[in-house]
Amino acid sequence: MLGFDAWKRQDYLLNRMTMRDLVRAYVTYPGVQIYLVLIAIFSAGVFFVNPDPLRVALSVGAAVAVYSLAWYLIHRFILHSRLLYKSQFTAALWKRVHYDHHRYPNDMGVLFGGLHTTIPTILAITFPIGWLIGGAAGALSAAATGMAVTCVYEFFHCTQHLSFNPKSAFMKRIKAQHLAHHFHDESGNYGIIDFSWDRFFGTHYPEMSDRPRSATARNLGYDAAEAERYPWVAELSGDRPARDHASENA
Repeated sequence: MLGFDAWKRQDYLLNRMTMRDLVRAYVTYPGVQIYLVLIAIFSAGVFFVNPDPLRVALSVGAAVAVYSLAWYLIHRFILHSRLLYKSQFTAALWKRVHYDHHRYPNDMGVLFGGLHTTIPTILAITFPIGWLIGGAAGALSAAATGMAVTCVYEFFHCTQHLSFNPKSAFMKRIKAQHLAHHFHDESGNYGIIDFSWDRFFGTHYPEMSDRPRSATARNLGYDAAEAERYPWVAELSGDRPARDHASENA
């Protein structure tokens, strides 16, 4: 298993990688390996608590269904919340979990969320739902499903920043819509694979021509003026806030 330090010492720039490079980097990423270990542990645990197959299946289905909504709400109302950089206590968290990804969208090293935030979030969402449906077996099944769906989402997320043209119409569509979120208007297209909640809440735009270009797509509103008032992210970054260049690193 490749350690975090060794993985971070290497450059993983998605706009310079092939699909083969991505697969190699993805399977050696420690966070993915930890997810896989947790999936195996939770899945094994299901069989030690007298599972009801139907309730387990319902728990898995519920975890898949709620994941898309949970991601939409977290992405829109937490990761894109400007309140986070305005507090000294949450500035570092916001910088790590989302600002750096918008600032350096092709850097695989900041694409993945930190495990100290992702694992508790996944468990907080899936465990209660699974428990209500199928008790301990349902909770473990839902948690394993949440981890597995996270792995799938993160892989597709990587491919959307990869320098390649997908042959699949589905992958082309979701890539174009996600890149529009990064380089055109960050106040829409919050989904990664599933944009149904964007459609439901009115934040979906299939074409960039559907909306005017945002001036804050790359810096999420944390510009030089905001850095003067709330300096913590700028201090952690060690330089000035990123300007918003839609074509940069596209």
